[in-house]
Amino acid sequence: MNQISYKIIFTLFIVTIFRCSIVAQETFTLNDVVAFTLENNREIKKSMIQEKIGYEVTKEVRSTALPQVMASANYINNLLLPVLVVPGELTGNPGEVSTIEVGLDYNTSVALSLEQPLFDKSVFTALKAARSSEELYALRVKKTKEEVVYRVVILYYNVSIFDRNIAVLQNNLNQTNKLLEISAVQLEQGFIKQVDHDRLNVSKMNLEIQLSDLTLARYNAVRQLKLMMGMDLETALPLVKEEDKIIESVNIPAISQEELTDFKLLSVQKRLYELEQINFQSGYFPKLSLFANYAYNGISNDSFFSNSDVTTNWYDVSSIGLRLQLSIFDGFRIRAQSAQSQLRQQLVEESIEFTKEQYNADYANAKEKLNQSLSTLRTRKSSVELAQKVYDISQKSYSEGLSDLTDLLSAETALTTSQINYSAALLQVKISEAEILKSTGKLLESY
Repeated sequence: MNQISYKIIFTLFIVTIFRCSIVAQETFTLNDVVAFTLENNREIKKSMIQEKIGYEVTKEVRSTALPQVMASANYINNLLLPVLVVPGELTGNPGEVSTIEVGLDYNTSVALSLEQPLFDKSVFTALKAARSSEELYALRVKKTKEEVVYRVVILYYNVSIFDRNIAVLQNNLNQTNKLLEISAVQLEQGFIKQVDHDRLNVSKMNLEIQLSDLTLARYNAVRQLKLMMGMDLETALPLVKEEDKIIESVNIPAISQEELTDFKLLSVQKRLYELEQINFQSGYFPKLSLFANYAYNGISNDSFFSNSDVTTNWYDVSSIGLRLQLSIFDGFRIRAQSAQSQLRQQLVEESIEFTKEQYNADYANAKEKLNQSLSTLRTRKSSVELAQKVYDISQKSYSEGLSDLTDLLSAETALTTSQINYSAALLQVKISEAEILKSTGKLLESY
């Protein structure tokens, strides 16, 4: 019996250690959340598939510059042979018209053809465009990552703030429960009125309602965070309670717009339109290609081509040459296509200028917002310290019977409000930090 007990205890011990190790492994810091998102987010996966499609498109375009080899085979049963009309002199019937059937009943052929472009400006331009397209797809993947990570960071901070506020309300609820125990004793002894005890109960119920609302809001935020991360919604997501990492200054280097993903995307898009215009204009250039053909043909009156059939004949045909093509007149189609590409380039140029202005404005706003948020945070931190001091004094005075319950409840409400306001200011600081990192193109490398 003792051995069985020892085995049970040992098994429970191992299970406990195993569970603890699992919990430790499943605890996520912000960097862990970002890393998991980059690996599992659906939008990022889709953009990476698009990038692979771009690589395959490049291979397809490259194939047009390589030799094109085709093989073909035919088997024909001539149900009615073609008829050739000739003068009767050729058939021994002078003065008459004679007809002669041409060919035999069955034809078969096996052919091989090759064509190699020697000069085709559109092919070479398409190869350059394909390589630029690869760069475009890679930049789109990076852009998708930046957008997804930004949303994940904001969601993570929101959940963290919910945790802070829940902790604040839970602590206040614990304090209220203690006061209720004291007031119950005081009520029995006649030191306080029933209305004072009821006021504490009302305060407790209000705190419980706020706590319930915050808990539900946190639950929804966590589900949204899991959705963005690509995590199963039923999987637990314990987050590490890190210390507040507050930016103390805004000494951030000026943004280098040419290094930002949006500008790279627009630059590549402009380059593609330039190549598109060149590609259209290449229609005016001649196209030169090399071709070669070989065919092995057989004709017979025997459908099975037996060796005994004297009508069976086999012969081969081969040719090699150069093919030159030049467009003489296309109804001004090429000119219209080229004009469209030029106009699209102008649209991209306008987008580049607008994006420059937008990024400068976003960067300036983010810096101003961060400064304001830091100032507000410092003010609200002082407000929390002062409200805590007032609450401690009010609680002590109430316990000693030197002040009434109204003063204590007012102090408690002021403390709760100050703490929640501090959390809101902290969230604004974190959001401003993320916005600055995003506007400077340093978001991905910061987590």
